[in-house]
Amino acid sequence: MAEIRKAVMSLMRTAIKAGQSRTAFLRDMKLADTTYLRRQMVADWTTLKDYHDKTGALTRVRKDAFPAVKSIVTTDWDIDGTFMYVIKVKTRIAPDEPITERFVDIVTDEPMTPRMMEQAIVEKWVKWEYEEIIEEIVPWTAIRTTI
Repeated sequence: MAEIRKAVMSLMRTAIKAGQSRTAFLRDMKLADTTYLRRQMVADWTTLKDYHDKTGALTRVRKDAFPAVKSIVTTDWDIDGTFMYVIKVKTRIAPDEPITERFVDIVTDEPMTPRMMEQAIVEKWVKWEYEEIIEEIVPWTAIRTTI
C-alpha cells in the first residue's frame, strides 16, 4: 500500500502541474488499477494541489512578518517539527563562476519570519561546511503539519 501511494503521489504531482482535474486523475488511476483508499487519495490530491498553489508564496511576505495562514501549506506529512520552510539559495563557487540554485529545508517547531529563515540559513551554512558563497536567499514555501 505504501509503495502504491508513493508512486501515485508522484503521478499526482505531474498531473497537477499539467492542469489535470482530480476527477480525471482518479478515473485514470482506477483504469490503470493503481489505487488505494479513495478518501486518502482525495486528501493527498488536496494537499499536493495546495502545495503547488502556494509554492513561492513566501516571496510576497514582508521580511519581518510571519506568513499568513493562507500562504502556508497545511498537511499531515510526517515532518520532524511543526513547520518546514523551503528556501531557495543561490550560490556560486567563485566570483567568476555561474550562479547555481538549490532548495534548502529548515524544520522547526516555531513559526519564522523570512528574516529569521535567512539568518538560519546563514548560520547552518557554516555548520554544513559548504564551499559555495551565498549570493541570495529567497524564502519560498512554508509547510505546517497537523500531526
